[in-house]
Amino acid sequence: MKIVFSKDYTARLPGHVFRPDKFEAALALLIKEGAVRRADVLAPRPPSRADLLLAHSKAWVNKYLRFAFEPADAQKAELPITRGVARAHLMNVGGTILAGELALAGGIGINCGGGSHHAFMDRGEGFCLLNDIAVAIRKIMKTGRVRRAMVIDLDAHQGNGTAAIFKGDKKVFTFSMHGAETYPEEKEKSSLDIELKPGTGDAAYLAALRQELPRAMDKFRPDFAVYVAGADVYKRDLLGGFKLTMGGVKKRDAFVFAECRRRGVPVTLTLSGGYAKKFTDTVRIHANTIRAALFC
Repeated sequence: MKIVFSKDYTARLPGHVFRPDKFEAALALLIKEGAVRRADVLAPRPPSRADLLLAHSKAWVNKYLRFAFEPADAQKAELPITRGVARAHLMNVGGTILAGELALAGGIGINCGGGSHHAFMDRGEGFCLLNDIAVAIRKIMKTGRVRRAMVIDLDAHQGNGTAAIFKGDKKVFTFSMHGAETYPEEKEKSSLDIELKPGTGDAAYLAALRQELPRAMDKFRPDFAVYVAGADVYKRDLLGGFKLTMGGVKKRDAFVFAECRRRGVPVTLTLSGGYAKKFTDTVRIHANTIRAALFC
């Protein structure tokens, strides 16, 4: 199975809580352990302007492609917008598009990156500049091969940008299970929001997921899904607020892939957030998630 990754994902952000090198480190770990071969890694192409306009405003796309950012843009996104950072986010969009194509061809597509669910149509927020999830879904739906798409967002934080972009779009169902008291303070309305208390651990988290996700999938009947598999649900994450063990996160991932496979729904994996106190914990969780996709 192919895995999508670009070295351009690894932008320099010294001292920032978000470490873009976590994606490259997860891939390197999988290669070292023999789960992935270098020959299986596919590099994406950058999205076109027309691709970006499927989910973003003309003003934001023009500003982005001209690298005409203002200080307020970096303040909203809570990260410095260097040329390297802008390039990384652009290439992550291309990565999720390619992973979507792979999912339609073979059932599962893996982007070793992506999941920028806080990016809105006209701005970046929460370490996210472009919404790769929304662009990929809109591009794939435009081909006519997908009628109903579902976003399964299990990052610890609500996918507010994704929810806002797809608001009122009955062909896209946004499922977000997240902390009730975590970022963003003002949440958007997803198709279904499952809000959990701070400190939620394996048992309560998995019980909610096992009850709510199958119900939503059975009702909506998607024929394509994007899984936003944030590592920040882990108990030692600095920003997540949950108490899941690594074993609990593994069970989460296995359940999502099993539910998609059982229904014959092609699924695209994006990795999204992860800010564990120990960097190696975040890397291991991302690697475990990819393993779950490879061997489901």
